Amino acid sequence: MSAGRIDLALVEAFVLVMKSGSLTKAESLSGVSKATLSRQLTRLEELLGAQLLLRSSRRIAPTEAGRAFFARCEGLLGEVSGRLETARTEVQELTGGVSGRLTLLSDTQFSTSFVCHVVQIFLESHPNVRCQLDVANGLQAPQIGEVDCYVGSAPPDLPDLVAKLLGRLAYGLYASPQYLARHGTPQTPEALAQHRMIAMREPSGPPSPLRLVSQQASGRHVVRTEPAFETNDHWVMKTFCIDGLGIAPLPVFFAGPEVAQGVLVPVLPQWPPEARRLYCAYQRQRYMGQKLRAFVDLMARCVADIGSYNHYVGSTAAVSSSASSARRARSAARP
Repeated sequence: MSAGRIDLALVEAFVLVMKSGSLTKAESLSGVSKATLSRQLTRLEELLGAQLLLRSSRRIAPTEAGRAFFARCEGLLGEVSGRLETARTEVQELTGGVSGRLTLLSDTQFSTSFVCHVVQIFLESHPNVRCQLDVANGLQAPQIGEVDCYVGSAPPDLPDLVAKLLGRLAYGLYASPQYLARHGTPQTPEALAQHRMIAMREPSGPPSPLRLVSQQASGRHVVRTEPAFETNDHWVMKTFCIDGLGIAPLPVFFAGPEVAQGVLVPVLPQWPPEARRLYCAYQRQRYMGQKLRAFVDLMARCVADIGSYNHYVGSTAAVSSSASSARRARSAARP
């Protein structure tokens, strides 16, 4: 089977063609051109690694695999449609009564890589809300007790605060193709010690050891390296990684767009870093308000579908520009 996520639009195109019996009728019903529908069907077959339809100049007939897939897809699309309608109703009900100011505090690991995306979605659904988002270790950041909600990897141990586990974020190791071409691709966790690592600096001290979990057997491996680069922000880590400066542990959803573009490559996918817990904490009395309840509920749902919320992609053009700038800087530094 080919690698890649199946877009729901491909499934919709397949079900439409199956129900209509031909590309011509499907085009008439949907307004989508036959050429586009044909490309979508071909792409779906590539992703599934199976032929779904037998095509001729006169008709289209399903294969055995096509009939089996169609039986599953009809129910799937019905369920998705029902859930979307339920979500739409919930949003409409919430929008009618949600307004005012929402104050948020997030640790540096999740502020730009997750919380910003959730805030964007929330404000689109609740235009009468005004939001303030601060980073926890900023010099002018407010205290946790002064905000509506705190988001981080560990719940603060403070009285009158309720900590809710939103979920766990999957992590992976990534490097640029340029870095791997120069330094080789590590094949074992032990080999990471010979590579330049980009590490997340913890607020309370130096970077923690890299804890890897085997996906093929029940095994764990702790990697202790001297990082070549340290930072307290995932965007800086990803930028360093794209620029070919080393191997970085990043949230899978956060690196996903660059992997799809070929700008980053997974390293040791069978040994990913441990997933990280994601908590939100709030004062019990604040949670009584509809505004905060709506935001916390949205965060919990977004963790489950987090891969679809990251739209900012580092491009190969940006990498080339960065590399050119670095070469010019090195040339200027030579005597």
